[in-house]
Amino acid sequence: MIITKEKSKEVVQSHDFESVNCTIDAEDMRYVASLLRNNYSNPPLAVVREISANALDANQEANVTRQVEITIPSKFNPHFCVRDFGNGLSKEDVFGLYSKYGKSTKRPSNNYIGAFGIGKFAPLSYGENFTCVSYHGGVKKTYNVFVNDDDDTKIAMIGEAEPTNEPTGLSIEVAVSDSDVS
Repeated sequence: MIITKEKSKEVVQSHDFESVNCTIDAEDMRYVASLLRNNYSNPPLAVVREISANALDANQEANVTRQVEITIPSKFNPHFCVRDFGNGLSKEDVFGLYSKYGKSTKRPSNNYIGAFGIGKFAPLSYGENFTCVSYHGGVKKTYNVFVNDDDDTKIAMIGEAEPTNEPTGLSIEVAVSDSDVS
């Protein structure tokens, strides 16, 4: 989704004052990330909406017609899962793109739902971690996305990369509290 800007601003200055751009230092990012993770008034709904929208966007980006697969939680499998059939992500993409708050590949086009680069972390508004399984280049890699003891958002590749014949794409898997299964 192209983020449109309001009318351009004309800033008039009476003098060429010394200035600096405002940024976020790495050691302070945990506080900003916490605000971004916890900005949803209804976390379960946010998880469903954001992860499903990202899956639809991934299918659109890859120009595939196969439908996104959604598994709803049950008493025997208390997980909410969304599987897309987009391009999947390499390890470099997970660590270099998916791990970044605010990073998005969707801004150049109005063909996508998302663009802000924070919806991928919506499951962390519901729980302390979720699983991202990537099917890319004939390999399946599983990652744990979590909030550590210092309130930093982390991504760890868990297990070994496994050869697979599965179609490319991502599967996002969120553990669901027993009280929320129904």
